[in-house]
Amino acid sequence: MPFLRLLDEKRRITNIAEVTHAEFKERFLPFQPMLYREAYRVLCDSFEAEDAVQNLYVKLWERRNELGNLLVPEAYCRKLLRNICIDRWRVLRASEEDFDSTVEDVADVSPPEVETNETKECIAHFLSSLPLQQKRVMQMSMNGCSFEEIEKITGLTQVNIRVMISRLRKKFREFYNSI
Repeated sequence: MPFLRLLDEKRRITNIAEVTHAEFKERFLPFQPMLYREAYRVLCDSFEAEDAVQNLYVKLWERRNELGNLLVPEAYCRKLLRNICIDRWRVLRASEEDFDSTVEDVADVSPPEVETNETKECIAHFLSSLPLQQKRVMQMSMNGCSFEEIEKITGLTQVNIRVMISRLRKKFREFYNSI
């Protein structure tokens, strides 16, 4: 019986040249919770998982003319999401490696009182304890990115970025003075 249902659905969909908005919602939106769980399992970050699922739906909508021939839309969504998550994971991993090298570079050009290995380890320890978004903002700030560039990359407003950097600097001073 499921096979006959798939054939009926295929006949119905192939008669339509373009997937309509209502049909798109009917066919693809029910997969959202399952897709989010898969993205979260790969990325281990709720914001990144939400972004990955959102990107998936944007790509699906852009390709809606080609979606009428899909027999198993769930499998297509899962495969597309998997590729999106792998790309995001690679970018995240690369940015973390860049961040680690930036910490070493910043410690190397710091004032003389900060040049000891102990202090470098202290800075690295502090920065590794930050959430991922704060790490990224600090990394971009240390690399000399403007607030506008950070805003475009992270999606945060410039006000939020300034506040975050200010609070992180204060938090670091307190952390460093407590040692």
